[in-house]
Formats: sequence, C-alpha cells, structure tokens
Amino acid sequence: AVTDPGVQGIALFAETEPGEWITDARRLLRSELGPAYSITIITGPRGLIARTSSGKPRRRLMWEKWKEGKLIDATEHPADIPWATGTELRLSSAYLETLLDQVGGVVDLPDYAAVLLEGSIAEGFGNEGSDIDFLVISPGSDSTPTMPTVLFLDGRRVEVRTRSIGQLRAQLEQVAAPNPNLNEDVLNRCQRFLRGSLVRGENGSTDQSVIVDELRAVLSEDTLREVLASWWSERSVQALRYAIVLDALGASAEARGWLRDGIVQAAKSWLAGEGETYIETKWLPSQFERVGPGSEAMRFWKLSERDDAKLEDYLDLAADLGVPRINPDSAQARFARVPGVTTWALGSRLHVLRGSDVFVLSDEAAAAWRSVVFGRPVDGGCESAEEAAARVEFIGLGLVGLCWREAVADPSELPGPAVPITPALAMCEVVQPYTPIPAPHAPVLSVAGAARSADTAIELCSLPAERFVECAMRLVWSNIVLENAREDLAGALKDEQFRVARVAVHRLIAMSVRVLLSAYGIHPLPADVAPVATVRRLLPRDDRTKEIVSALENAVAAYEGEALTLESAKDRQQATNDLVGVLDHLVDVVRGIVASDDAAAHAAASFPASFDSRVGWRRTLDISYDWLRIGGYLDSDLPIDEAADLLTSGGAQPHLRDPEGEL
Repeated sequence: AVTDPGVQGIALFAETEPGEWITDARRLLRSELGPAYSITIITGPRGLIARTSSGKPRRRLMWEKWKEGKLIDATEHPADIPWATGTELRLSSAYLETLLDQVGGVVDLPDYAAVLLEGSIAEGFGNEGSDIDFLVISPGSDSTPTMPTVLFLDGRRVEVRTRSIGQLRAQLEQVAAPNPNLNEDVLNRCQRFLRGSLVRGENGSTDQSVIVDELRAVLSEDTLREVLASWWSERSVQALRYAIVLDALGASAEARGWLRDGIVQAAKSWLAGEGETYIETKWLPSQFERVGPGSEAMRFWKLSERDDAKLEDYLDLAADLGVPRINPDSAQARFARVPGVTTWALGSRLHVLRGSDVFVLSDEAAAAWRSVVFGRPVDGGCESAEEAAARVEFIGLGLVGLCWREAVADPSELPGPAVPITPALAMCEVVQPYTPIPAPHAPVLSVAGAARSADTAIELCSLPAERFVECAMRLVWSNIVLENAREDLAGALKDEQFRVARVAVHRLIAMSVRVLLSAYGIHPLPADVAPVATVRRLLPRDDRTKEIVSALENAVAAYEGEALTLESAKDRQQATNDLVGVLDHLVDVVRGIVASDDAAAHAAASFPASFDSRVGWRRTLDISYDWLRIGGYLDSDLPIDEAADLLTSGGAQPHLRDPEGEL
C-alpha cells in the first residue's frame, strides 16, 4: 500500500515476465480500489523483491528504492487507457461501445434509446479517476428517476442516467425561455446534453440521432452561452456584495472566502462567454487552458494565490471579467426585515423568534440587536468589534436580511430600489440561515425566559417556540395557583379549618411539581398524582433531582401524617408549624432550581407573593402579560379564559377607572 501524498494506492511488484496478466491484475485491483487510487505495476527478474531474513517482503524499502530509481532491471507498466486522439473525446469509440455492451448486461436499457457520453470526459477533460457518464434518452414523455445507476466496470466507475425525450425537451425549453429563476441542476443537465457525444444512436431501423438533433435545436449553444454567462455573473455579484458586508463588519476570514468564490464565479461567466460552458468548477484550469493564454487567466491565478489581495483587487478583476462593476462602499448594503422573525422582551432578557426557533440573547447581544435599524447601512452606528461580530451572527442565523441599494452620484437623484442580497457559493444553493446546536440547559426556562449561559452571546433554546411558550404560560399559571394555595393554607390553619388546609396542601404540592416540570420543558403535563414517582421518572438523574425528590418525600409524608388531625392544640400547633416549614422548603427548592443563575435574572425569575399586596399582584399581572403576548402571537392555548381579558386589556385590570394609578 502506498500512502505518499498524491499517489495513495497500490504498488504491485512481480518477479515475472510482463504479459496479458497485467491487464487482468489492473482490472481486479481497480474494481476493489475504485477510480480514485493509483495502481502501479512493476515487473523484474527474480531477486527484484527485497526480503527480510525470514523471507517477508520489505515493502517500504522497495517503494523507496523505486522512487529513487535504484531498482535495477525493474519496469513500470502504465495503464493502457484507450484515449482517443484530439480534444473532443478522451476515450475511443470502440472502447465506449465495449463498455456500453457491459452496461447493457446489467442495466435494462430501453428499446430504441439513444445513448450519449456526457460530462467531463465528453468535454475533453478527465483522467483515470473520472467517472464515465452515459445518458440514455428513451422515447416518450415518461418521468424517469433522477438518481443515476452507478456501476463498476472494467476498473472504472460508470454512471448511467435516463431521461425521456419529453423530460429533456421540457428542460431545454425552460432554459431557452427568459427565466430569472434557473437552478444549477437544470442548467447542468442541459449543458451536458448539448455537449455530449452520441455513442449509440441507431437501433434497428430507427435512427435516434435525428431525435437528438431535434432536441438540440430547442436550445442552441449560443443561447446557452449567453444564459450561463448572465447566470454566473449574477451569482458573482451576489457573492461579492455579501463579501463587502462581511468585510465592513470585520469578518475578514469569511469575507476573503466569499471574495475568492465570487471571482471564481466571475471567471466562469467570462469562460461561458468564450464558449466554455461546462458548469462544474473542478476543471476550471483546463477551461482556461483551452481558451488559450491571456491576461484574464494570468490575473485570475495570480490573485487566487495572493494572501494580501484587497477587496478592490477582486472587484476590479470581476469587472474586467465582464461582471457589472460593484462600488465597494458598504453604505449600499442595508439591513432588511425577515418574515417570521419577531422580538420579545421578558423582563431584562431578550428573545428572538425565527419561525419555530427561539433564540435568547446575552445583554451585550441584546444591545447589538437593538442597534440594528432596518433600511440603514449594515455598519451604521456600530460602536465596537463585539457589536459588529454580533451583527454577523444575526445575518448568519437569518434573524436579519440584507439588501443592496446602488449609490447615486447626484444627490438630487432618487436611489435605486433595494435588491435582496442572496449569495450562493459556486455549485451550491443560495445560503440559508444556519441553526446551531440547542443549548443543553436543564431546566430550559424560568419566569424570566429561556435559560442561557453567561459567556454565550446567542443561544438556541432546545424547545420549539410553541412548546416553549406553552410551558412558560403553564409555569406562570402554576406559580399563581401555588401562591393561592399558600394563602388558602394560611387562612385555613388560622381558622382551624383542617380539612380545607389538607386540600390546600395537596394543591401546593401538585403546583410545585407542575412548576418544576414546566421549567424542564414537559408539555402537556401529566396528571397530578404520585408526585414523587412522576419526578423520578421524568427528570434527569442528578443531584438536583435528588434534592427535589427528598423535599417532595418530606412534603408528601407531612401531608399524609397526623399534623392536621391531632387533638391536642399544643401538639397540633407544633405539627402544623413543621408542616408549613416542610412545604416552604419544597417551594424554595423548586424555585431555586427553576430560577436563573445570574443575579439580575434570578431576581426577575423569583415569583412574587401574588396575593399579599397590590404590588405583588401587579407584578404577577406584568409577568403573565409578557408571556400571554407571545402566546397570543403564536395562537397558543391560554391556561384560563380570564387570560384572554388580560391580553385584550394590555395587561391592565378590566374594571379600574385609572389602570395607570392602580398602585
């Protein structure tokens, strides 16, 4: 096995005379290795193979000697590839016919089908590792599979695609007609067909070459040149404009990557205009060589190899390659709104919803988000590198869009329309917003919003938006009912209504579990039975769960104990005090786990004593309203009907004469 860079593969040393066995050996090795690896076959006299004292071949030594030319009487036997002469077809017709016969032995080829060789080899490019691509054109208009059949024949990888005449005609007509929304796949299919070489066109009395000629008349090569030159040019413009945005925001590495790709697409546009329409970029050097030496090629390769090239260098070359000249002024790049992206503040914590995704922002990222002004330049008002980096992240996540508005020389002239910036790398679709790994927080949320890390600017909540809001509204409502149960318990104990107190204890335990499960993202909630078993089953097995289970077990034991049934007033007073202490500890443990880690958010996440004062009730309404607004936006189910009234009133109580002065 050879592991040297660039020549990974197999070297076969044989102490024998060369002969027909070499072809068989090469075919066998190629079928095992595939086309990407090298095969070197070397023959020589007896004694060629160096051996250890025990008779084992010294493989590494032999390969090193071969590379250094120190193997005496050794002869290499290169592959006997039946290349055709000329540049239009890299493999001989006879070889292709033989290979096609092998294809027919394993693939059901339609009767009266024309077969073309397409792709890089048909273009005159390719090498021993290139696929041999056959296009089978069947009569009629049936829909044939898009996926090719991949075969390994004669040591080569062979792809067989099928298209009906109707399918091909539809694709050719699509490209021939004015169409700004052409995609790479349709263009590639048409280009490969137009530049393919007919391998088999006659079948009995039917000459399918006539059909091929008729199809090629639908889309001329001149029209394809114009379409591809324009298509590549537009893509180059988009990539270079996006690079200007990234450069303005200090993302130099990303900007350089887009500049280099943008200039590749500009080169592809120029080459298409010169008749080099092959779409894939891997044979770009060969396309330049075939056009012939020129300043364009020289400048392209020099710029590609430079590490100190500036933005203007790329834009100048792109313009010289025929792409519309782009003004490097970043003021032309503006922020744009993205449908389905909304902002929600919960206390001091900012959330951005992107469809069903929930992002929570750090304080610094929230400040950067608030500085974004739609319709204004992307770097306008940017005061720090951290703020610029946050804006780059907003763009990548798809929280903001980009548009380009051409500058005007005369201030009295109206600026042009804003055009969306939709970049795409060569041979790729338009870049889509990426989605990061969800933050692994547990609990997932609190009254103050989604849990977040102290050192991360933007995090994705692990819950989808609708479930996130449903859990939060149940979290808030369960806290309200918990506070109500505490109030009921205090009143019942004061008036010695012990059976009422027992009901209140049950509600308090049940609501504590609901608060806990909602904070962990569990929705819908299970029934309010067997609280200890429920928590053990649904929550992570960690130290916090052990603490919760312990507090719950004590609360359930107190609930089932004798505290509310003792006859002695003295004993009962002590028992009820112990009961209240156990329940208060349970609530403290639950809310301590649910609350946020940072101090400011912890204060915001602590739930008020809703029924103790007007201040507590007002804060309860404010917390509820914040979450109800998001729930209303998502059309979520509200926990109770009264919540709709709070939402309608804008968070105010409905019957007050002066809601602003209620405190």
